Amino acid sequence: MDELPSERSLYFHTLIFNKSAGVNSIWGYMPSPKTLLGYFQHSFLQEAFYKWIHGKEGLVTKVPSLPVEAIVREGEKLKKINKDIAKKMKYDYEKLNSLWDAPVSKLNLEVKKFIRDFNVRWSGDSNKFIYVKIFKDAKELGDFVVSSSLITSTEKELEKKIGVSLEEWKYICENAAKDKTKGEKFRKILLKKLTEVF
Repeated sequence: MDELPSERSLYFHTLIFNKSAGVNSIWGYMPSPKTLLGYFQHSFLQEAFYKWIHGKEGLVTKVPSLPVEAIVREGEKLKKINKDIAKKMKYDYEKLNSLWDAPVSKLNLEVKKFIRDFNVRWSGDSNKFIYVKIFKDAKELGDFVVSSSLITSTEKELEKKIGVSLEEWKYICENAAKDKTKGEKFRKILLKKLTEVF
């Protein structure tokens, strides 16, 4: 998220939950389908699977810079995951790897299909799960932030977390890709304020 959002940006939310290790919630956007694919394959899966494997021991504060295959191999070797879990992890990594050959025109659809299946595979239970959601634009992401937050928080609590009124949040989201000032504010809220919003 080095750049401001644009009309072509793809928006996402990832959630890694482990009862022993806590919650890691990331809201973000990427400038293109290929950068989103790269993020999911080489950053998100690495962190999610490492925390799935090692989270039973408590809070994981650092994820080593290892490829997903090495993380899975180590988990199997240490008997922290069984062969079925390792197979699912390898499958997800290889599936994302195969999407690099997809035409850009079909990449969005293929990534959405992958995420749907991924969420089913990693729905877990009340002890741990991994979840990914993609949004078509900043407005849809903003609406989801509000609707999901109001399940457990009041409007005032959410406004305090994000640092703006809900009306202003809606306006920021609607204009994030069109107005540089709103785009910068949107980016800052995603990076600094939404980490505690699930």
